[in-house]
Amino acid sequence: MGHPLVVSTETEEVEIVDIDFPGFTVSGSSGLKRSGIHDSISNYGAIYSGQEIVTGNESIWSIDDAVGVLEIIDQMCSLKTTHAGLNNVTNLENFNTKYMIITEKTYLYDNLTTEAMMERIIPFLQGATYDCSDVIIGCFLNEEPIDCRLLFKKRFSEWGNTCMFNGIPGQLTRKDSSIQTSLTEGEYSPEEAAAWAIANLDQDIGGEKSIGQEQPKINGRIRTPWRQTSPGKTSGLSFIIKENPVNKACVHGEGTGFMFTVNHPSDEPQIKRFGKSMPFGHEVLISVNPLVLLADDDIKEMEKEKRQCYFSDDNGAAELQYYRKYTKKNCFHECIADQVAQKCKCTSFVAPEEMYDRGMRASCEKCRPNCRQTKYTTTTAFSPLTAKHMEEYRKQYSKELSDTDVFSIVYVYFEMDSVQASRRSARYSIFEEVGLVGGTISMITGLTLLDIIEAIVVIMALIWAQHKIRTRMSRMEIDWASYIPRLPWLAPLPQEMIELPVIDIQAVGPQEVIDQETIDVEPLEPQEIPEQPIIIVGTPGNPLPPIHPLENLPGFIV
Repeated sequence: MGHPLVVSTETEEVEIVDIDFPGFTVSGSSGLKRSGIHDSISNYGAIYSGQEIVTGNESIWSIDDAVGVLEIIDQMCSLKTTHAGLNNVTNLENFNTKYMIITEKTYLYDNLTTEAMMERIIPFLQGATYDCSDVIIGCFLNEEPIDCRLLFKKRFSEWGNTCMFNGIPGQLTRKDSSIQTSLTEGEYSPEEAAAWAIANLDQDIGGEKSIGQEQPKINGRIRTPWRQTSPGKTSGLSFIIKENPVNKACVHGEGTGFMFTVNHPSDEPQIKRFGKSMPFGHEVLISVNPLVLLADDDIKEMEKEKRQCYFSDDNGAAELQYYRKYTKKNCFHECIADQVAQKCKCTSFVAPEEMYDRGMRASCEKCRPNCRQTKYTTTTAFSPLTAKHMEEYRKQYSKELSDTDVFSIVYVYFEMDSVQASRRSARYSIFEEVGLVGGTISMITGLTLLDIIEAIVVIMALIWAQHKIRTRMSRMEIDWASYIPRLPWLAPLPQEMIELPVIDIQAVGPQEVIDQETIDVEPLEPQEIPEQPIIIVGTPGNPLPPIHPLENLPGFIV
């Protein structure tokens, strides 16, 4: 009968006001500050030579701490992760790491309970990454000016520092704290975190109350997650991003532009793998088209192995070890982490090469798609800004832009007012299953439902009748005296033999002879009396009464 689920196209289109706007992650020209990489190398050299390095809170660095920081930086900034590094092309201006890691017998674990991590390593990484307000200014949302610090939050990723808009905080999606979550704890206010904690990122779209309805603004002026109410670039997100050529380092692209990626708000961004490069000094248009796949609530009752997709709140096989909610990307992240830990007993921001060689699906067979999911495709266009136009912007934002700063104006928006969604549902409903089974049986045997009903009624009637008969027989009282058997040899004589003439005999003397008429009496011919059957009526266990003696029976002659 095929797969138990079927995907069909919805009759009515889904309005964009009912669709979550994607999480938008952007990174400037570098992942870390060059000054931060310089400091990490200097700390290692000083400690290696015997000097003592003390932090502001009087915490003393060890050689293991210094090497651990260099290992984190090398994972993000290694030249091997770029196309230039694969071709052995070294650009010192990009300041990628190469041959600077000293192979010490030390391991850094992503464990925030240690003093070294909380007192020295985490504060150092916070200083080595830049704030989003340092590179992003002039933010507008649906044509309303909004402080960029309320929109873009720092996100520590496999590329180092990034800025994320409309994405769930890491401390809410992960079960355990990590370096990534610790570096972003101060980015969200308690109100913002509470709004994301109660946000439903896996809801179905349907019903009169949800279609075309603008979601309430839980977090002040900004809905969580944010949704665009009308199509077009002026109704979406717009901002200015500037280049920082002086302090840039850890560059992963070949050009001089910035990188961006889009993802579902419940997923963690992967800008290193899926980022797109855009140039500085241009007006950049990024139009987004959502692909919406819905699912009926009824399929939740199906076995997960049969439907082969998971809801975000599923348990059992869908429960993840490191994440609170299930998504396919989160499952892949966890699968990569397990493979890394199994191979080298350590943590890493990248997956082993053999996982990519086999394919992520083959390497992580337990990771199934989401039953409800929204994917996004992007289309980009850009045109250069004129010198006069950039000069006017520098005057408007004189505090944030210097006379030599190069920047781009970016628009991110839905270009359509509605989309044609698809829906996962059960291939057969209960009514259809019954009809299919009944039709198959009728076709093979010739039976119909009425025949089956009639047979059941007849059987029930017979059972009921038998029950009634048994009930009446058990309640009968039998008078055995009225059922004395009439034996043939005890039958009464005929009436002619009973009514004999009476002879009056008088006493005479012994010598007196009286002459009387002599009457000859001959016996009658015996009558044939039909033999009567013996009928005994009673119940087992009830003995017959004793037969009375014959001489006590009136009307009988022996």
